[in-house]
Amino acid sequence: MKYFKILPLFAFIVLSTSCSEAKTKKGAQTNNQTDSEIRVSSDFVQQKISDNLYILKHKNYNTNTGVFIGAESVLLIDPMSGNNNQQALLNAIKQLSGKPIKYVVNTHSHMDHSGANGFFKQLGATIISHENTKYSKAMYDVTFKDSYTLDMGNETVELYHSIAHTFDDVMVHFENNNTLFMGDTFMTNSFPHFYYGGGSKGHLEFIDKALALGDTNTIIIPAHGTLSSNKKALTEYKEHSIKWINRIKQLHSEGKSSEDMADDAQINQLSLFFNNGKSISKQSIQRTLDKTISVDLVASVIVPENILKSYEGTYHYDNGQVDEIIYQNGQLLFRSKGRYIYEIVSLSETKFHVNGQFPNKYLIFKNNGDAFEFFNGKETIVAKKQS
Repeated sequence: MKYFKILPLFAFIVLSTSCSEAKTKKGAQTNNQTDSEIRVSSDFVQQKISDNLYILKHKNYNTNTGVFIGAESVLLIDPMSGNNNQQALLNAIKQLSGKPIKYVVNTHSHMDHSGANGFFKQLGATIISHENTKYSKAMYDVTFKDSYTLDMGNETVELYHSIAHTFDDVMVHFENNNTLFMGDTFMTNSFPHFYYGGGSKGHLEFIDKALALGDTNTIIIPAHGTLSSNKKALTEYKEHSIKWINRIKQLHSEGKSSEDMADDAQINQLSLFFNNGKSISKQSIQRTLDKTISVDLVASVIVPENILKSYEGTYHYDNGQVDEIIYQNGQLLFRSKGRYIYEIVSLSETKFHVNGQFPNKYLIFKNNGDAFEFFNGKETIVAKKQS
């Protein structure tokens, strides 16, 4: 999820420390936060999950950071609290433990989660991310494909990859502490954001994986919103996600535009749920609808596999940028190291929509795949395949 500032501190504390099922009259989301010690300092709100696991959030930044104190070292999850607040975060961590920070794990590559990687790398930390992070601007050291295990001496930490919010999503499971970090696939203050990666299918599959881990008492850490939550709230979030997805599909099938959808009563009721009772502007709702339509509901055509595979290769632009087209699991991926990775879906045998992007972006292959034109939302640029 991209960077945004949170509410003033007083309002934030009220939202974050509530353990009641606080709902607006219109049915806002239940604010289920685990009943454990919460402290407020001049810079951070802190929740103690156990003697070894803490959640920190800066008063001016809305990303939840995990701090785990291992037998000999410290592991951080998404240690980003604003571009000018890294030292303040480090000071807060030192209040919890004087052990060296050995690992940083990112739940995904967006800068509001990975933006402090360089700061902690300079202190000696190893940055662990999914291998698709190489197609982003995030810094990384160690990457993995499907899963990865960290032995912290007093805890086994399992990392699992899924494609949901992005192509490099990582779920972090602390087995002994019975706690699960879900990244932006679960937020208690915003719409479902699945258009950068796996669409609604990936979103729901990721949630199902989370629900299958641990037990009914598993603590769930959302990326943004409350400091912690639980499986009851996650199940409710999944149910409302399904309602959201199905309502958008229904309205789209009826020929409604995103502007029309943004006025729909059920869409607005669901918006209140996802945004914790806060009324969201029609423009923001419409923008979310446009991206959701772009990843889930673009009408595609079936293209023979041999044609899709003929487009595989490395393509060079005149400015020196290099893109790749690869065929993987029956789909084409469009990616560039240090920039982006997208699925592209066929509108015809030569024209392909870039999933999840709005305003819409597309590629048109020319000369049997020897080149393509890429409309990036602003201009059309040409790339030629290298033999």
